[in-house]
Amino acid sequence: MPQKLLFIVNPNSGKGEIRHHAIDCIDRFVKAGYEVTVYTTQQSGDATEIVTGHGAAFDLIVCSGGDGTLNETVAGLMQLDEKPTLGYIPAGTTNDFASSLCIPRKPIEAVELILHAKPYSVDVGRFNNRYFTYVAGFGAFTEVSYSTPQNTKNILGRMAYLIEGIKSLSALKTYQVQVACEDRTIEHEFVFGMVTNATSVGGFKGIVAHDVGLDDGLFEVFLVKAPANPLDIQVLLNELLNPTNDNKFIIRFKTPYVRFTAEHEMPWTLDGEFGGAPRVVEITNCRQALHIFVGEPKK
Repeated sequence: MPQKLLFIVNPNSGKGEIRHHAIDCIDRFVKAGYEVTVYTTQQSGDATEIVTGHGAAFDLIVCSGGDGTLNETVAGLMQLDEKPTLGYIPAGTTNDFASSLCIPRKPIEAVELILHAKPYSVDVGRFNNRYFTYVAGFGAFTEVSYSTPQNTKNILGRMAYLIEGIKSLSALKTYQVQVACEDRTIEHEFVFGMVTNATSVGGFKGIVAHDVGLDDGLFEVFLVKAPANPLDIQVLLNELLNPTNDNKFIIRFKTPYVRFTAEHEMPWTLDGEFGGAPRVVEITNCRQALHIFVGEPKK
């Protein structure tokens, strides 16, 4: 009896390139002995709904889309008692998590990885009652990924995020936040913060840390204090480019759990999608909760 594969495709991710490769991907899965059921997402939340409702009946789930599609698929998997292994065919603009997992960008190469690689267990983040795969963030630039029009992302790619982010520099908003975990409590005015489990964020590597473990049960927390003047902004940029252990504006640490308490409601983004604006957020690392096919790091 052939194994059952659920193939979830977001046809609008990135430049819609997956439309030109979907049949080849399906054909390769069928030739490998899978009985393939295809579902194309029509709106936000579709991937979560299809996985929650039908995912348990499949031996393997494969999703193709950007970070948001992956987020929705993982959110569905996290609600299943028995979680099928996940395969990912990246088709978005930046594909940060795919980069961290060394998954090829070419669809048919990603398919071959799924068919021949061994699954790897990675951590998943729980954000209050929601989930994220690699980043939860607030403040400057975090709204860029979900507010930048899709056609702008398609045309400009990664530059779209930078251009839209630069536009927001003149209107930086600050947030008074208490950040607490098991070994420290920090209270300050921040312009940006993120909790990550990835080697690449926003398409850029090494910003948060160079010793990221995707299965170690720890998040990398990255906080940026509010600069008071243009000179402070220059110091902040220098700290971003040349990280040290003695920074004036940037705070970095690792933790399995962290609680954010803001003075007012504070907008968040989860894997590039709007995550709501709660005043209190508890983020917990669900260690090795996701089983996904990954590639080998390039030497």
